[in-house]
Amino acid sequence: MFNRNQLSLAVAACVAVQGAMADTEQTRQVKAARGDDFAIEEVVVTARKREESLQTVPVAVDVLTGVQMQEKGISALEGVARYTAGLDFETGLLPNDTRISLRGLSNSRGRSNVALLIDGIDVSSESMTTGGSGNGPNLDLFDLERVEVVKGPQSAVYGRSAFSGAVNYITKRPGEESEVRFAADATEHGYSKIQASGSMPIVPGILAASLNVAKTEFDGYYKNPNTSGDLGSVDSDGVAAALNWTPDEQFSAYWRAEYSEAKYSQRPIVQRQSVSQTGSSPFDFALLGSVSPYAEIRPIAGTGTTEADCAMSSPYAHLVGGSAACGAVIVGELSGASEGEIDLSPDPLTGRDFAGTSVRGARTSLELKLEMDSFEFLSLTGANYNDSRTQSDFDRTNFTLQSLGPGSGMFIPPGFPGEYTQYGVNANSNTSFDSAQFSQEFRLSGSSDKLDWLASALYWSETMDTLMNQQWWLREGVDKTFWDAYLDQWMGGFGLVNHSTSPTPLPIPMTRDTDHLSLAFALNYNIADNWRLTAEGRYLEEDIDYRSVPLSTQFNGLMGIPVLDPVTFMPTDPGVQTYSRTDSSFVPRVSVDWQALDNLMVYASFSEGFKPGGMSTADGDGIITTGEYKPEELSVYEAGFKSNVLDNRLQLNGAIYLYDYTNQQISHFVFDPNTGTQNSVVTNAGKSELQGLELSAIYRPTINWTFLASYVLSDTEVKDYTIADVGRPGTLDKLWTGTAEGDYSGTQFLNSAKHASMLSARYDGEFANGVGYFTELLGNYESERYLDRGNNAWLPEYWLVDFQGGLNFDSFDLVFYVNNLLDDDKVKTGLTNVDYGHLPGAAFTPQGIELLLPDPRTAGLRLSYTF
Repeated sequence: MFNRNQLSLAVAACVAVQGAMADTEQTRQVKAARGDDFAIEEVVVTARKREESLQTVPVAVDVLTGVQMQEKGISALEGVARYTAGLDFETGLLPNDTRISLRGLSNSRGRSNVALLIDGIDVSSESMTTGGSGNGPNLDLFDLERVEVVKGPQSAVYGRSAFSGAVNYITKRPGEESEVRFAADATEHGYSKIQASGSMPIVPGILAASLNVAKTEFDGYYKNPNTSGDLGSVDSDGVAAALNWTPDEQFSAYWRAEYSEAKYSQRPIVQRQSVSQTGSSPFDFALLGSVSPYAEIRPIAGTGTTEADCAMSSPYAHLVGGSAACGAVIVGELSGASEGEIDLSPDPLTGRDFAGTSVRGARTSLELKLEMDSFEFLSLTGANYNDSRTQSDFDRTNFTLQSLGPGSGMFIPPGFPGEYTQYGVNANSNTSFDSAQFSQEFRLSGSSDKLDWLASALYWSETMDTLMNQQWWLREGVDKTFWDAYLDQWMGGFGLVNHSTSPTPLPIPMTRDTDHLSLAFALNYNIADNWRLTAEGRYLEEDIDYRSVPLSTQFNGLMGIPVLDPVTFMPTDPGVQTYSRTDSSFVPRVSVDWQALDNLMVYASFSEGFKPGGMSTADGDGIITTGEYKPEELSVYEAGFKSNVLDNRLQLNGAIYLYDYTNQQISHFVFDPNTGTQNSVVTNAGKSELQGLELSAIYRPTINWTFLASYVLSDTEVKDYTIADVGRPGTLDKLWTGTAEGDYSGTQFLNSAKHASMLSARYDGEFANGVGYFTELLGNYESERYLDRGNNAWLPEYWLVDFQGGLNFDSFDLVFYVNNLLDDDKVKTGLTNVDYGHLPGAAFTPQGIELLLPDPRTAGLRLSYTF
């Protein structure tokens, strides 16, 4: 295993080798593969469902080639985001809670803002019990030609999920040349990946096939101090196969299928609490706990309590007879966390870590293409199956509550026994998801002298069956006898309450059926030799049907209360609830581009995005009679340019844009007067806005050097969002905003960096014997990101620097790399939630923030052999 000194020496050695090579370039007559003019290579994309040069497309598109991805070892969408400024990929509470954002347009609930496509087929999904887009494709199995990141609303082009952009994986098709490739990747921290792929013609010129297998193993960077178990580990494998049939010049068929299995342990999460269960002040005889070092006590707006009152009170003392209504909010920069702060509970049934997440996926697609003199017909068919199961410590803590107990001598608040303040729960997530998608698209396109046209019909459907089995039980230190009697009296005194003291299964089946049907067109009209008008539009209609059994994890699970008939008050079958909605819209996209000079194109565009509404299903129960939210709408005005200067050795692109965002789907916590807890629901903000700027440059001053730079400005603001306008503000809304109405107007979007940039310096050369070499230094920057709607707590800005250098032989490539070269240990991903461990008086659920520990500096080696 490398230590820091060894890493520094290794990097210094690589840099020294580069310098020696550069100094002797003339004598060794180094020749780069780019040719004498060392111009920047042309990149062809299909961002608008036709082949076009990247520099002539009036859309902002970033591209990673297959060669780049192999060289950099990118094996997940997280890696694509690392090399694309403005693209963020984060994981929430669970591995299947994936959140993707472009240009700072983040989301916490509802469907993902960014579509994931494979060869133009939408494979996006959305979990039912967590906020995010669900499981993404397994890149380990992909032999990729390139990845295109298309920015701005693409609903008119791609349909259902491309609300603010799309990420399209284009796979490499088997061709005329036989090729076999073996690759291996290993790091000092135990990560290993092996991959083998082969492509060969079966019938030369007519039929070719490919096969790709991959295996990845990793024990993770961290361990759970409570169990010594691995956190963040991965064990995945799979296989993919493809056939490319080209019987003549007019017809072609491309079929691809894959199957993968993966297991992930729990992730290394540290929870920051707003209220600690220990350290009560000397005046707090009720043992309400104390304000944590990461929080501050504040008056609850609308109660008449002042800051001076809270300075002499404990948080939530009003819940046990106190006069001051004060709460605690996590504030400030949350920059650091360590392995020693991880407090994940072991599974009480095994004494070891919870099993984590297992995923199985199968996918197949078929492309049929018929090319005639005047038109082209394309059929795209896709089927995608995924099943997963997650078992994890959902409360993320392992402490025991204080116990007053008989004879403790502590002061007892009038009217309450001492056990009243000591209430909290353990919780695990034991949930399975089964989804089946089907997609069918027909396209017809053609061209004349001045007009290119395309018509498309798309049908997409998904059935997701979820079995939510979150299990809550009393935390150690809670007096079950008291709480059974106290809450039973509150329920009417019928002896119904019987708290669970260990994990007790309560499976809640939930189903969501989605049917999408849309018709689209695209027209490109050449007004003049250097002017072009593009008009695109899509009419879409989406039907969503929910079915669920209305059981409550809290009432029917934790408290053990049976489902009662509202008339006879006798135990009964809970039955099934249903909810359906249909949303439809026409989404246009119009642009005009002007080839002002041979090396300068300028464009302006207007586009709209649409995301359907739905029903809140991530609140810990199967009740779907409340929690409806409306569709989102997005209008974007954009102007940009693309240019090549200095004989195509300098490429400059840029864009400015304004996003007008209506009915943004936002998750927040609502106070439930029946239970006293905070429940997660989805509502719609009235108006939000994003003003942005993008600049990117590729500069090749010599045959050997290449410099890349990009910058993205995302200035976001919630213009009109007050909880009181759409529901009852919860306590956290009042604490975060300092207003009784829960007014979030003027705040910045969650997890949205105002500034993001990427810089790269690369040197390529070649020895006299033909062996190539390169070194590259790459840095990514993001400014601070807020973790709560009120912008009280944030993650710090950071620079993440990577280094790699390699040798290229005729058929053998070797790459040495160091990720996180400067060993930056700042937390880069966090999520606001609630803290179930200590619920003061069982009447309030305090705020908690989960911090995902960052990857440390890691050295590794990648090898590949092709023949």
